[in-house]
Amino acid sequence: MNRAVVEQIAQAGAGKLALARKAPLRYLTRAALAGAFIFVGALLSCLCSAWFYSGALPVAKLLGAVTFSAALTLIVLLGGELFTGCNLVMGISLYENQVSPAGALRVWIMSYLGNLAGILVLCLVLVGSGASADLLGAYLAVIVPGKLSLPWYVLLLRGVLCNFLVCIGVFAGFRLQSETGKALVIALAITTFVLTGLEHSIANMAYFALYALYTHTADWAAMGWNLLWVTIGNLLGGAVLLGWPLWYAAEEKEK
Repeated sequence: MNRAVVEQIAQAGAGKLALARKAPLRYLTRAALAGAFIFVGALLSCLCSAWFYSGALPVAKLLGAVTFSAALTLIVLLGGELFTGCNLVMGISLYENQVSPAGALRVWIMSYLGNLAGILVLCLVLVGSGASADLLGAYLAVIVPGKLSLPWYVLLLRGVLCNFLVCIGVFAGFRLQSETGKALVIALAITTFVLTGLEHSIANMAYFALYALYTHTADWAAMGWNLLWVTIGNLLGGAVLLGWPLWYAAEEKEK
C-alpha cells in the first residue's frame, strides 16, 4: 500500500460524492447498472449450482462460487456504483478528509437504492419471461430459508468478512494495471466468500426478490432483518476492517 493509491481512492470517493450531488439521477443509473451486474452473477451462480445440487453437491458449490465472481468482474472492468465497493472507497475518503460523514452516507444510501432498483427490474423481467423458472424456484426454495433463519450476530459477522473479501477485489481494481490480474484477484476473493457461506447484502437482494416472485411465500420481515444486519456488516467490513488498515499502512502525507 502506498500514498499514491490512497490518494487515488480518496479522489475517486470525492468524485462519487460530487456526481451524487450534481447529477443524482445519473449516479442512481450507474448504481442500477451495478445492481444489474450483481443480478447477472447471482443468476449464473444459481443456475450452475442448481444443475448439480442434487447429484454432486461439492461440484455445485464450487461452480456457484466461481461463477458469481462474474458480478464484480463486470463492475470493476465495465463500471458501476456498487454499495459494497463504495464502503471501501468512501471509508478511505473519510480518513483522508476528502468527504464528510454526511457525504459518505449520501453515497452509500444512493448506491444501495440504485443497486436495489437495478436488481428488481431484471428480476421482474426474468420471472416474467418464465425462463428456467422451475429450476431456479426449486433451488431458491432450498437456500433462502437458511439465510432467513440465522441469528443477527451471525449475519453481522458474515457480512463483515464477506465485504472484507469483496473489497480486496475492488482494491485490486485500483492497485493493478492488468485487466487479467484484476479479474484473477476478483475471482479468488469472490470464490472464497461464496464457498465460505458469507453474506452479501446486494446479492441477497437478488436472491430474496427471485424467491418472493417464484414462491409467493416471502417472509418480508425476515428478509428485511437479514438485509439490515448484513448491510451493517458489509459496511464495517469494507470501510473499517479493510479500509482503515489500507489507509493507515500508507506513507504519511508530505508536509
